[in-house]
Amino acid sequence: MQLNQHSPIPLYRQLADQISGEIDTGVHPVDTKIPSENELAARYRIGRPTVRQATDLLVRQGRLERRRGSGTYVLPPTRSIDLLSLAGTSAALQKSDLNTQLALVGEPVREKLTANEQHPDTGNDEHFRIERRASVDDVPVLYETLWFNAALFPGLDNQILKDKSLSALVRDVYFLEPSSADQTFSVIHADAHQAKQLSTSAGTALLRVYRQLHFGDNRNALHAEILCLTDRFAFSQTLFPTTAADKVSDTTTKQPS
Repeated sequence: MQLNQHSPIPLYRQLADQISGEIDTGVHPVDTKIPSENELAARYRIGRPTVRQATDLLVRQGRLERRRGSGTYVLPPTRSIDLLSLAGTSAALQKSDLNTQLALVGEPVREKLTANEQHPDTGNDEHFRIERRASVDDVPVLYETLWFNAALFPGLDNQILKDKSLSALVRDVYFLEPSSADQTFSVIHADAHQAKQLSTSAGTALLRVYRQLHFGDNRNALHAEILCLTDRFAFSQTLFPTTAADKVSDTTTKQPS
């Protein structure tokens, strides 16, 4: 599969996604070496610096490991869930070695999201609300609600969302990638609805992560509330210094025409 030279998505991100997909499907099993930079550059007709950007990204994400004098190898998935990365919840679950299921809770709903203490800086715009529940071995572990700005993501309610990565849909359909995000953390006690979705008791303590994602100049275009049961799994976040590749990603974000 060749990379799309005319796509607004940077080539290094396309290649990183291609390699990541091949890892997920077993083309590159754990602890095997992926093709060299020269081989990848020749296969995809791109320069070695672009290949290096792609593999650098996957190394930072914990998918690959460079072994001096030997090559770049596939790492085993982690049992922690890095749901705080910009890649999104489904990507975090897919990266883990857990037996996970991600299910929609009802159909998308179009509503006006009014700014308040729970949802700051919304601009009182219309959004599509999507609710999903993640389970491990059929036991719920987290419940998330996402609000997509309806003007930036037109027709989202007409997309096939079942078994889909929402971050991949945003990238492939709307040609957008988040450039940054704000996140706040708190502990709340589950109300009756939240308790039902997580198969727990009302009043159970939950970790609440509230995120506002920015897409270039379109700030706060996606809001997400993630409620986590922390009694079975660790929810982690891996932090990295800013790199040149990250700066390229920020500057190449485009709007749909």
